[in-house]
Amino acid sequence: MSSKKTINFLIVGQGIAGTTLAHKLHENGKAVHLIDNKHQSSSSLIAGGVIHPMSFKRAILSWKADLLIPAAKAHYKAFEARFKTKVFNELDMTRVFSSMEEQNNWQGRMADAPMKDIIGDEEFGLNFPFGSGKVNMAGRLDVALYLSRSKEFFKEEKIISEEQFDYSQLTHSKTGIEYKGIVAENIVFCEGYKITQNPYFNYIPLSPTKGEILIIKTKDLPDCILSQGCFVMPIGDAKYVLGATYDRENINQETTKLGKEQLIKKLKAIGDFDFEIIEHRAGVRPTTHDRRPILGRHPKNSNMHIFNGLGSKGVMLAPHFAGELIEHITKGAQLNEEVSVSRYSKKHLHKCLI
Repeated sequence: MSSKKTINFLIVGQGIAGTTLAHKLHENGKAVHLIDNKHQSSSSLIAGGVIHPMSFKRAILSWKADLLIPAAKAHYKAFEARFKTKVFNELDMTRVFSSMEEQNNWQGRMADAPMKDIIGDEEFGLNFPFGSGKVNMAGRLDVALYLSRSKEFFKEEKIISEEQFDYSQLTHSKTGIEYKGIVAENIVFCEGYKITQNPYFNYIPLSPTKGEILIIKTKDLPDCILSQGCFVMPIGDAKYVLGATYDRENINQETTKLGKEQLIKKLKAIGDFDFEIIEHRAGVRPTTHDRRPILGRHPKNSNMHIFNGLGSKGVMLAPHFAGELIEHITKGAQLNEEVSVSRYSKKHLHKCLI
């Protein structure tokens, strides 16, 4: 009979959430093991990877940006140093104004703290009818490379199993869980929108959103991120990511003609560029109604946890909130009600199958 493997944390899902959590746990000296179905349901592989501090509609800082961005940059740069792999680039970002009203609002915000250090005027080579503004603190994570290099490490360490997680094989008690010969003190589900099929957390009212992106090639665009109804982001070799669409009705991973047309229309609203479409991708984001992540302990099973709901800002959210979740599980730190899974438990737990 083979001996059982004893660990601190079993992580289900190796998208941005699960990968980042695994690295942080490993840094904290915790023994981990991941279960992943080769990203077959992950939205992470179609994520643009953009990090920026703005909520453009009102020209204000996005939620907790002053906390989240430094944490994200520190994590990805530490990853680069550890694995000798370049995955994160600081990039200039340009907001293309859609009206004189937006331009005037931007100009007014530039004098206010803390915005004066984050936004500014921009002298730009392209001729935008209403002008443009500069955004500091922006950057891009090469998500696919971050995940693939991480998987290489997990394989080298023999701490990942590439398979579909089978809930029927999971047993649990007050002291821990067991899954196919793995005995763990805790299990954390990082399954993206597939959490709706998880019998322990299917009560959570997730609001999945399908997104489509295009990879285009052009010599007409600058080497910076452009934002105006979409984002256009350089990824090297005259290639750019153009994204993204938001579809709450058709929750699947199929690309569509409509999605392509919407993206092309958004690009043409910025300017008349010659470009070639290289690739068309689609994925489903695990978004929530209140646009806040979901983390914390299951209300009935103390060694079961969730790290989900990162939506379209997973690259920016994952490092900080992975750290918060670890502090919560290992040291009993209180989670803010804004992100705690407890905000759903009282109202929706009766829908849980188990």
